[in-house]
Amino acid sequence: MAAATAVAVAGLLALAAQAFGLPPFGTTQETSSGSGGQAQLFAIATGCHPTFDRFVVRIASGNPGYDVRYALRILADPSGTRLSLQGKKQIKVVIRPARGHTAAGSNLLASTLTPLCPNLRQVKKAGGFEGVVSFGLGLARRTGFRVFRLTGPTRIVIDVAH
Repeated sequence: MAAATAVAVAGLLALAAQAFGLPPFGTTQETSSGSGGQAQLFAIATGCHPTFDRFVVRIASGNPGYDVRYALRILADPSGTRLSLQGKKQIKVVIRPARGHTAAGSNLLASTLTPLCPNLRQVKKAGGFEGVVSFGLGLARRTGFRVFRLTGPTRIVIDVAH
């Protein structure tokens, strides 16, 4: 009975996602090219939801590309040292061309967020170097994720299923 209920709920959630035009959850690499010049990222945020956890990158200007995928380890850029994250699995997020600082060099992005959501346990900035800004997402377990853009304001959104 519980298994049938879980399947029914999952089916309803999939239909709701389709109704809102959201992409499906999957475990393969998601990429998108950007357009225009270097984007300025000005904030990151996380959110815990009933069936997924969310990581959001807020963009002040530009439309950068992204590459999001599971990784065995996250390396800090440019040092190459391994980034320690809470959780057993990791997703690497790379955004380019982008910067997370002002023209004067002031940092705009938090270095660490620890929401302790059911799956998204921690986010750390892995680097901001030569037009590439990267993050590591520490997860409790490997599940599907989806990546999409929102406008007004411009954002890149990564949802990780529970």
